[in-house]
Amino acid sequence: MKYIKIRGNNYNEVMMKLKMEHGDDAIPISHKFVKEGGLFSSRLFAREVVELTAAVQERKFKSSLSGGTRKIDFTIGDGEKTGRDPQPLRTGEGTDRPSYAPPAPPKAERPAKGAGFSPGGMQPGFNPAGPPERSTEGQARSEAARVASNRREDMPEETFRPDAGVVENLRVEKELEEIKRAIYKIGSGRQADDEPVSHEEVNIRPFRQMLKNNDYDEDQCNSIINKMKNSISREDLKDKYKIEKSLRDLLKSRIVTAGPIKAGSKKKIIVFIGPTGVGKTTTMAKLGAINSLRDGNRVCFVTIDNYRIAATEQLKKYAEIMNIPIHTVNSQKEFKDTIAAENADIIMVDTSGRSHRNDLKISEIKNFVDAAECDCEKLLCVSANTKKSDLNDVFMAFDAVNINSVVITKVDETSYIGNVIDIAEKYHKPISYVTNGQEVPNDIFIADPDKIVDMMIGNG
Repeated sequence: MKYIKIRGNNYNEVMMKLKMEHGDDAIPISHKFVKEGGLFSSRLFAREVVELTAAVQERKFKSSLSGGTRKIDFTIGDGEKTGRDPQPLRTGEGTDRPSYAPPAPPKAERPAKGAGFSPGGMQPGFNPAGPPERSTEGQARSEAARVASNRREDMPEETFRPDAGVVENLRVEKELEEIKRAIYKIGSGRQADDEPVSHEEVNIRPFRQMLKNNDYDEDQCNSIINKMKNSISREDLKDKYKIEKSLRDLLKSRIVTAGPIKAGSKKKIIVFIGPTGVGKTTTMAKLGAINSLRDGNRVCFVTIDNYRIAATEQLKKYAEIMNIPIHTVNSQKEFKDTIAAENADIIMVDTSGRSHRNDLKISEIKNFVDAAECDCEKLLCVSANTKKSDLNDVFMAFDAVNINSVVITKVDETSYIGNVIDIAEKYHKPISYVTNGQEVPNDIFIADPDKIVDMMIGNG
């Protein structure tokens, strides 16, 4: 027993390869997904394939050979077996495979070489003219098929008995060759009509897949790819690095950033809004620590989240550690009075998470913001692992609050963030911050087009 590994695009393909190459005796043990290819031995543009581990029997050539001879019995019309001695095996020229030679007839009746069948004068039993001239295995099979197909109609049924196993093997081998040719066409990048795919299309294919991974639909992928093609020469389309650079520039042009929070001459109010569970409270604590401890601004926390006690206690703990004052308000009037009385440079407001399907609750947040009677900057926090269709609904619902910028959270929980970038571009909202973990205040950075494109391509 030995162990082998087979790779393919999917599980069905590797199982088919296993059966084709090693037969039904092969035993699949396990399979896993691995990365294959990539530029300069890196994971860049590497494709994911299935690797199957299987156990197969070590094949050994077995035959009933004794001293280089094989015993062959020939059947005559009444079922009686002849008692002829076996003839020695002949080895074909140019190959080490044995070519089996049938026994020769008695010398007195032996026909001339190439004489073929002579039904009138031949003895009962199958006596071919001699071993085939051609010695390769494929030629021997062709000769056997020809002899079987040319059996004379007037020859008795018992006289000529072609080996049914040989005929079946020929049929199976033909089917296997057709399957191998089909797999080769797929693997070598050929279309259904046998026309080769252009070299430039082969280079563009991984970038098209990257766009699909970022939740761009087929029309968007085609539009972006066509713009990329028009931006470089035909010769540059043969260079993957120039294709990547052009595509990076194109994606960067679609990303608008808002820059960091900065204290000004007037009191700045930052309101964090968004669905439940996207990380608003943690994001607010991170930005509070950066502006207070690093930049030296006077920061104040205000929470109007009276629905989640745990979130309020969490924010109070952060405020205590960072020595930042915190206020909990329950009404619009109390919120207005707290904002007016606080003498901080930056007031950060934590709101309760609201479902984007609940228009009434979103209107409550808008009423709180309007009650402040001052300029407020609204940051919409959205999770990068949210479905694109849900993101569209979130942006549409919270746009009633007139959001100013977007914070992309939880990018460490997904491989691509193109879904958020596309929806933000659709609603003309710039990106201000990106968070990539739970650690306060480290796992956050100012939105930068180059870093965002890296994450879209898969290098982030």
